[in-house]
Amino acid sequence: MFHDARQLSAGTKLETELCIIGAGAAGITLALSLRDAGFRVLLLESGGLEFEEATQALYAGDNTGLPNYDLDTSRLRFFGGSTNHWASWCRPLEPEDFKPADPADLRTWPLSRADLEPYYRVAQTLCELGPYNYDDLSPWLQASGMAALAVDPRRLKTTLFQVGPPTRFGSKYRDALARADNVTVFLHANVLELQTDATAGRVTGVSATSLDGPPFEVTARIVVLATGGLENVRLLLLSNRVRNAGLGNTYDVVGRYFMDHPWMTGAGFAAFANPLPDLRLYQDETACLGTTIFGTLSAGAAEPGIGGFRVLLTPSHRLVEGVNSLRTLAHAVRTMHAPPEGFWYHLRQVTADYDAVIDATYKTVFGTRTGPFNSPDPGTGPIVGAILDVNVEQFPDPASRVTLSSKRDALGQNRLAVDWLPCGREKRTVRRALELVADEIGRLGLGRVHISSMPDGDRWPAVLRGSRHHMGTTRMSDNPRTGVVDATCRVHGVANLYIAGSSVFASSGYANPTLTIVALALRLGDELRRQFA
Repeated sequence: MFHDARQLSAGTKLETELCIIGAGAAGITLALSLRDAGFRVLLLESGGLEFEEATQALYAGDNTGLPNYDLDTSRLRFFGGSTNHWASWCRPLEPEDFKPADPADLRTWPLSRADLEPYYRVAQTLCELGPYNYDDLSPWLQASGMAALAVDPRRLKTTLFQVGPPTRFGSKYRDALARADNVTVFLHANVLELQTDATAGRVTGVSATSLDGPPFEVTARIVVLATGGLENVRLLLLSNRVRNAGLGNTYDVVGRYFMDHPWMTGAGFAAFANPLPDLRLYQDETACLGTTIFGTLSAGAAEPGIGGFRVLLTPSHRLVEGVNSLRTLAHAVRTMHAPPEGFWYHLRQVTADYDAVIDATYKTVFGTRTGPFNSPDPGTGPIVGAILDVNVEQFPDPASRVTLSSKRDALGQNRLAVDWLPCGREKRTVRRALELVADEIGRLGLGRVHISSMPDGDRWPAVLRGSRHHMGTTRMSDNPRTGVVDATCRVHGVANLYIAGSSVFASSGYANPTLTIVALALRLGDELRRQFA
């Protein structure tokens, strides 16, 4: 039951019991989980079944904080959402991500990892992953013949990620939704505003239109926003006819606490004392037990003021620190940053490894595998080192936020402005992660670590980038002064409005968000069944 909203007559009023806005991982999962429910479900998607430039352009906006990525390239606006291009790296959040040791920590959720556990198990299947086992490495190591580094578990641990096919939710579950008797999908349906009663305590309707079609309306008993970590904010703020600040925004919380995972590429280089023959667990994605896995290093124990992190080891078959240094310097020039920390170190490495640098540059420019020095292929031979990438948790901070811009899109809607502000705690986490890895590699006698990019003072190194994980902007909290939704994902103060997706995350952890997005959507599905019972 798929329809194109462009074919509707002007002024059409659609009636349903549940209206889900957005067909990404959250919206499709929610609709899928309610296929056998005894009530009608209407799923509205802005795009079509394939990428369309005009629809994608509706995502354009501004970055007003740290340099990040263009908003219209960091997500996809057609059926399946950003699962149409995700890498499918999956891992649940850690138990401590829900309940930090400090009760005053804003990262606290009004639910626990145990509350999500049954939904994670179902999400595991929907994401087409293997056994639901992320904590016991022994079955994986035994089946694969791989080895984990013998790090001190009080300081570091090996954390396992699973990788799906990847699962493209739009194509994988399209037929199942088309066959569902109680689910109707409208494509090219752009929601402009949520209509409310005179007190803004209940949503009474949904105003929508198409880029090439007429305006129409939807009435529903319950409405769920599932348009992503940024667009959920946009719709709440644009729905301001009754309350100027928008829906669910009595305490100016909507759009605040924006989190991403700060990512520093090439932050360090581990030069091994002797060739290390087996880093397969960390160096690549490996097929094992019906899925694909890879390992990273993360904190062995929680430390006050230090967030979660993962350090990825990219093995190098030759000491090519000069090539990595050249990339760091080139990135600083491209982004018009000041010279990165360790400038003279990088320059010395470029000079010392001039043959590798020239070879790499020549091969890149001319698209050939043969360079002027005929250097050995860096992908062959014994492993002599590893490039260290650091990906860290961002703490919730009300100053890091998403707001409406004065600029307008093709539908006349205000665009978004994102002020991404990872600060001191994230910098301390990066430093601690690199220190722990350097200490453990030294303690194990594997070699030495040079830290080439370290946050310093108010500055982030030029290699900092975001991970395109938009979280926290309608965060979950029992207190409406620090959150937008409660533990059931219902918007505070609005009786029949719920939110699905990573915008409800109270903390970001270090794991990629999609598995948790799917688990939370499944949990919301059970809640809605209770509401309609």
